Amino acid sequence: MDSGESDGGVMTSIEALVNRQLIRLAMKQQTATPKKEHEAGPPPPLRVITISRQTGSGGRAIAKRLAETLGLEFVDRQILDYIVQNTGARTKLIDSLDERTRSGIDLWVEGILRGRYIDRPEYTHWLVKSMTAMAEHGDAVILGRAGNVILGPRGGLHVRVVAPKELRIANLVNHKGMTLTEAEHRVKLSDGERSEFYRKHFGAEIDDPEDYHLVVNTGRVPLDSAQEMILAAWRNLISQRRFELP
Repeated sequence: MDSGESDGGVMTSIEALVNRQLIRLAMKQQTATPKKEHEAGPPPPLRVITISRQTGSGGRAIAKRLAETLGLEFVDRQILDYIVQNTGARTKLIDSLDERTRSGIDLWVEGILRGRYIDRPEYTHWLVKSMTAMAEHGDAVILGRAGNVILGPRGGLHVRVVAPKELRIANLVNHKGMTLTEAEHRVKLSDGERSEFYRKHFGAEIDDPEDYHLVVNTGRVPLDSAQEMILAAWRNLISQRRFELP
């Protein structure tokens, strides 16, 4: 069950995972068909699912299951933050794109930052640029970090996973071994931090349903059903954009 914390081990394992993904993306780009000039740069119709979730709602579990089911890369906050804060990693990611696409992303990033965005630390600039570059490759499930706002409505399928607070607290107690007090504190802290992240960096509200294609309440539907709902929405989106399913 989703605890609000990134799973995984020490930094070396994250570094190895990121390097594997960057190598895969670079190889994919080498075999990609060159884009026509009018197709360069975002916002392309991307094969990406973004998942925003409340702590304890099961959003992380759903995101990982979707990635496994569809054969997509799973990218979470820990991976994104490593790329954003590591000059070498983000350089490799951006350099894996062709020159025309990189130029298009630069224009897209500046547009995002001039639009809904309030604060402008270096982190936000590189988060937008790195996530957009990663999404340009497609074939990924991106968990957290305001992916729905950064990529926009044409940038993929955007899903919000929620659940009643009492259920989320119970999930942390039952599945993460927390005390009731610890679980209540974790839920309150996480909800506040994630809402503040959206407001500070993008002037957005994390719970605004207009920023998502689908909002799923796991207090009303089990995780398996939630996953099937998202898969149905994704297949419909892919069909509309005339992609081939993996």
